[in-house]
Amino acid sequence: MIFIIPLNIATELRIIFRIIKETFGGIGRTGLMNFVIIGTMAAILSIFGCLFRTSLGIASFVQELGNTLEASVYLRTNASPQRVSRDILQIGYVKSIKIITKEQAWRDLKNQMDVPDISNPLPDTIHVKVTNQRYIDKVVDRIKGIRGVEGVQYAKQLARKIQSLSDITNVATVIVLIFLGGLTLFIISNTIQLVIQARKREIEIMRIMGVSNWYIKAPYIFQGAFYGLSGALISLIPLHILHGYLSKLFDFFHVPVPVTNTNIVILSLLIMGITVGSAGSMISVRKYLKV
Repeated sequence: MIFIIPLNIATELRIIFRIIKETFGGIGRTGLMNFVIIGTMAAILSIFGCLFRTSLGIASFVQELGNTLEASVYLRTNASPQRVSRDILQIGYVKSIKIITKEQAWRDLKNQMDVPDISNPLPDTIHVKVTNQRYIDKVVDRIKGIRGVEGVQYAKQLARKIQSLSDITNVATVIVLIFLGGLTLFIISNTIQLVIQARKREIEIMRIMGVSNWYIKAPYIFQGAFYGLSGALISLIPLHILHGYLSKLFDFFHVPVPVTNTNIVILSLLIMGITVGSAGSMISVRKYLKV
């Protein structure tokens, strides 16, 4: 049986094949400059990827730390732990609470240490965990206002320093992303400009013959996407090395490493490389071809 491809489909396939051929032809004509472009994009994307991965790692570390840090609420002598617990649970951002009665705390202390035979001096205690360390100050302030609470203690300075480090890393990642993105657009745009100048006469002939604008633009846009994709794939190498070091660091603190963090960064690098590469080519095409 002979399959006959419809004329319109055959035409589209020939156009696609021609565009692909022109794309790789343009890459071939660029010569050694390809290695410079791809290497530059790989370096730029590597810096962004490592910063982004570090930012996500710190955020995960802060989140895990928030799951372990507790605010210890000490109650007055006549206060009811059950009533105070109900009041605390009504506060927003409270993840969980645990009541430690003074009798239980005294037994645990006597099991751990040799204490004199005196009356129990310990208060009833409630351990409070919050959903996010960003809100711990707000939660503690609300707890202090509850009737029957004697005082509240938690690792305030540690929580604030780690949260500040996370905020600084996030801001630095955004700033670097904007700067490196602009630099990449500039490099790709100027590279495609050189390719266009070298083929200017050929392009003018195609325009005179009535070739569509998309047919002229597409090879250059795909060429930029190729540079971006190649640079993104190379940038996965230092990202993999960084992931190994972060895993060792997290294991040292017995903190689980979320696998999704690395997957998010890999996907972001691929999307960013292709998008920025294509955008740089498109800017150059619009600027110098005027089509």
